[in-house]
Amino acid sequence: MPRIAQPEVFLVGQTTINVPGLTAYLTKTNNLEFLETIEAARAEGLGDMEILSSFFAKLCYRALTLGKNENVTQTRSIKANIIRTIEEGHGSVFEHPQLNFVLHDVSRVLTHELVRHRVGVAYCQESGRYCRLGPATTGLYIPPEIADNPEAKVLFMDAAERSLVTVAQLYEAFGIDEVNFHTKKQLTSAIRRIAPTGIANDIGFSVNLRAVRHIIKMRTNRSAEREIRLVFGQLANIVKGICPLLFHGGIEETIDGLPEWTFPKQPHL
Repeated sequence: MPRIAQPEVFLVGQTTINVPGLTAYLTKTNNLEFLETIEAARAEGLGDMEILSSFFAKLCYRALTLGKNENVTQTRSIKANIIRTIEEGHGSVFEHPQLNFVLHDVSRVLTHELVRHRVGVAYCQESGRYCRLGPATTGLYIPPEIADNPEAKVLFMDAAERSLVTVAQLYEAFGIDEVNFHTKKQLTSAIRRIAPTGIANDIGFSVNLRAVRHIIKMRTNRSAEREIRLVFGQLANIVKGICPLLFHGGIEETIDGLPEWTFPKQPHL
């Protein structure tokens, strides 16, 4: 019987400030007062990625501190700068910081949809050529439409199990444990073609702040497939805990038990 998969999101990395390098730049350009602006932002609960986004925004206008650009008569706090940047739709400054996630036990139905997002993202997915399948080890995500119908669930699980049992039988027919690694890879790749697309796997997903805001909006939408809504609802909660200002102007609603994020009054970043 296939293992029942429960999709989960793990944050495994994120962009941080290289303090010595930033300090060296601020010293070189006579902008050391910006360090005080950073400390004020930290006191307001802002993190490195929001601070870096504002840094690059202010850099564009030579407005890290006063007196460097005669056209600038006042400088905003980092928080105010981020809010203004979002409201004006200047999304490029949010392309600098990145978040690194692992999406665990997600189906290939989900990953085939996810990789349609190409801008500002990177993917490393569990290989179907190298990773062997099996009825006792391979996970399977069951959509609620199936899980909530006892008769349908039996049919669904039976079809999945028969497919994975056949995979195991094909491994045995070829004596896969007795051949060299190159042949194992060829056989694993060939035989996977009869596996269900709902089998669980892991995918590394790295994304900049501009892209993640857009993807959260698209993939938590009530019309999206439920598994991807479940995953990006989790992901949105993680991002909100790290970069709450990224959600400025957003509206969160609960639709069919899952969060939906919209940004109705703002230009597209």
